[in-house]
Amino acid sequence: MPQFPQSAIGNLADLEEGQIALSGFVVQHDKGLYVRLSRLESATAFADFVNRVIATGLYFRGLDYPQFLALLFDNPIGSRDDAGKEVFLAADITSFRPERQALYKACRLESGEAAYLFEPLYCEEESDSELLDQGDHPACSAKGQQRFETRIFLDIDEFIAAAWAKGVRFGIDVAAVREGIELDKPELRVVARDRPYVPGKDAEIVELAPGLHRNNAPRRLLGDRVDLCQFETRYPQVAAGLRLIKKIPRQAGVDGRDISGIALPASQPKDFDLQKLAGPGTHVSREKDGEFLLASVCGFLNIDLRSNQFSVTDKIVSHEGVSVRTTGDLLLTGEEYEQYGEIQEKRIVRCRSITAYADVFGNILSSGGLVCLKHNLVGGSASNDQGDIFVEGRASGSTLIAQHGCINVQRADNCLILGRQVVVGQATNCDIVAEELTVEVAEACALAGRSMHLGIARSRRELENVLLVLLPDLSSYEARIAALQLQRALLEKAITESRTRIDALRGEKDVARYLLVGGKLRRHELTLNAEQQLSWRRLSELVAPALRTLSQLSDLVKEKDAEWHALEAQINEVVAARDQSCNGLACTVERIEGETRIRAMLVRLADPPLTDLPHKDLKARLRKTDAATKRLFSGSTGRFSWVYS
Repeated sequence: MPQFPQSAIGNLADLEEGQIALSGFVVQHDKGLYVRLSRLESATAFADFVNRVIATGLYFRGLDYPQFLALLFDNPIGSRDDAGKEVFLAADITSFRPERQALYKACRLESGEAAYLFEPLYCEEESDSELLDQGDHPACSAKGQQRFETRIFLDIDEFIAAAWAKGVRFGIDVAAVREGIELDKPELRVVARDRPYVPGKDAEIVELAPGLHRNNAPRRLLGDRVDLCQFETRYPQVAAGLRLIKKIPRQAGVDGRDISGIALPASQPKDFDLQKLAGPGTHVSREKDGEFLLASVCGFLNIDLRSNQFSVTDKIVSHEGVSVRTTGDLLLTGEEYEQYGEIQEKRIVRCRSITAYADVFGNILSSGGLVCLKHNLVGGSASNDQGDIFVEGRASGSTLIAQHGCINVQRADNCLILGRQVVVGQATNCDIVAEELTVEVAEACALAGRSMHLGIARSRRELENVLLVLLPDLSSYEARIAALQLQRALLEKAITESRTRIDALRGEKDVARYLLVGGKLRRHELTLNAEQQLSWRRLSELVAPALRTLSQLSDLVKEKDAEWHALEAQINEVVAARDQSCNGLACTVERIEGETRIRAMLVRLADPPLTDLPHKDLKARLRKTDAATKRLFSGSTGRFSWVYS
C-alpha cells in the first residue's frame, strides 16, 4: 500500500467508478478537507455524507477523530456565529480496498464497550533469485524462486471506517487502537466505550437566615453552664424583609451516547415553584442575584414538615405538647401561643397570651395577656400578672393567680385561687381570695372577699363553708381627714383675725373720710376746687400708712382664702376615697344547705395582705376565729344577705 493512496474525490460531471463527489458543505484545500459550518442544512447532513463515503468503499485518510465526532453529534448547525467558519476534517478520502477491508474483524460488544482482538498479521510473498554457488546445490538450475512472510499493519483511519461499517460509530479510543496495532502478540483490548450521560442537578433551596430551625440543644448560660430544662431555639423569630431561603435553579444534565452513536438522554432534573413554599407572612422576590423567599412581617417562623411551606405569624402554634422530650421549659416572646398538646408536669411555660387545647399538668406564667385553658388544669398552676385566666374545663389540685385580672373556672377542686375578680361554677374544698367573688355552688370552701355572692353553700364530709368579708382599715383616712380639718380651722382663725383688723382700720375717722371721698371721685360724683384739692392731698398723706396696711391685709386674706378652698377640696377627696373603699362591701348567699360561718374581718394596714401568705398559713387564717373577726352568721339553712353601712 503506497504511503499516500490516490484520492478518490472526483468531479460530479465526470465521476468515475470508485470515486465520490463532495457534499456542498465540504471544501477541499491544499491541506485537506474542511467542513463549512454555514452550509450544513440539517443535523443529519454530515452523518449522511459519512454513510455515503463508507458505503462507496472509501475512508477518510488523516481523519481528525474528535472533530469528526463533534460534527456528527454536537449539532454544529448551532455554531453559525461566523458564517465563513471552516473546521478541518481529514487529509483526503481514499479507496478502502477489499483486501484491506478483509483484515478487520468485528468488535465484541458487551456492557457498553467494544473490544477488539489485536494480533500480528503476515502475508506470504515470492521473489526470484540467482544461485550464485551452484556447487553447493547440484540439483538446482541457474535460477530459482524464494518464499518469505511480510508483517502487515492495520491503519487507524481504516479501523475507524471498518468499525463504522460494523456499527461502532462513537467513542473509539484512538490511542488504544494505535497501541494495539503495534502489538507483537494477540491481545483483546477495549477500543470503544459508551459515554454515559451526566445527570442534571435538581433545583434546591439554600437557607440564608441563621436559626431557621429549632435547636433542641440545652440552652447555654453564662459561665459555660447549660440549662437542661430549656432548649436553645424552640420557636425561631424573624424580622420583616429578612431573606429566608434562596432557590438554586436546576442544572440540566449532559446527554450521553452509546458506541453505536445513539444518544443516551440525561433524565430531566426536578424543579419546584418557590411560590408554593410561600405561606402567610412571606413572599417571593426575584432579584438580580436570584430568587428569594422573604419574610413580609415580623413574627415567628413555622415550616410545615408535610408541605415544606414557610409561614410567619404573630402567634406560635404547636401540636407536639410541652415535655422534656419535645420542648423543655419555654420562654416565649410572642403575643399569642396556641398549644394543642399536653403541657406535662413540672414544665414551665412563660408567655403572654396562651390558649391550651389539651390538659395542663405544668405551670403557666403569663405577663399580662389572656390565659385560656380549653380543657383541664391538673396539679399545675396558672398565673397572670396583668390579665385574665379562663379554665373551660376543671381545675384540680392547682393554683390560679391573677391579682389584677379575672379568673373564671367552670369547676375547681382542692385549688388555691387568688384574683381581683373570681367566678367559679362549682368549688369544692378550695381556698379563694378575691375582691369580687361569685360562686354558684361552694362545698367546704374557705372564701374571702370584699363582695361575695354565692348561689348554694354546702358542707362536705363535716367540713363547713367559711366566708370572710374583708373590711377596709379606715384609720388612715380618718387621720388624714382630721389633719386636714385642723389645718382648715387654723386658716379660718387667721382669716377672721385679718378681717377684724381690716374692719378696725376702715372704722378710723380719717380713713373712713378718705375712702368715702375717694369713692365719690372715682364715680365722678364729686368735683374738687383748688382749695379742696389741697386739703385732699394733705388727707392722702395722712392716711397713706393705714392704706398700705389695709392692702397687705387684703392680699393676705385672699391667699388664706385660696388655701382654705384647696384644703376643702382635699378633705372632700379623702372623704370620697374613704366612702369608695367601703362601697360594694356585701355578702349574699342565696341558699344555705350545710354548716356555714360568715364573719367580717378588719384588714389592718400593718398586717400583710392575705394574698402574700403561704398557702398553709392562708388556709389557717381564713378559718381562724379571733378578736379581729366579727360574726355575721352561723347556721346550716336559710338565706343570708348583708351590706356594709
